Amino acid sequence: MERPEPNSVDEDANWEALANFVEHSGINKDRGERCRFEADVSFRSDRNADERTRVHISFRDDEVSPVRFTEKGDLNPVNVHTEFRLTSSIFTFEDGELHIAGSSPKLGDYKVRITPV
Repeated sequence: MERPEPNSVDEDANWEALANFVEHSGINKDRGERCRFEADVSFRSDRNADERTRVHISFRDDEVSPVRFTEKGDLNPVNVHTEFRLTSSIFTFEDGELHIAGSSPKLGDYKVRITPV
């Protein structure tokens, strides 16, 4: 996968992917426009991790990283990314899963798959 160019990231499409994922999955938002749910998270890069953990999604536009997951096992910020920004990653909703792809100096190209349980 090639590193996304800063101007190739479509924030509106990322918001739409998040909204479609939440709606399709039947995940409820709280009064603060935030969601919390258990999910299987698969992280692929030079380092791989697969864990079931709590995922947090915020639809508030004042959040720096609207998607993050709770540190657990191999899902540790020392080893992998646990927070994702709409401005630097590409979010897609496919086959009932939220997919996040990007590239970073820390890990190179990465792909994340979030599947609610």
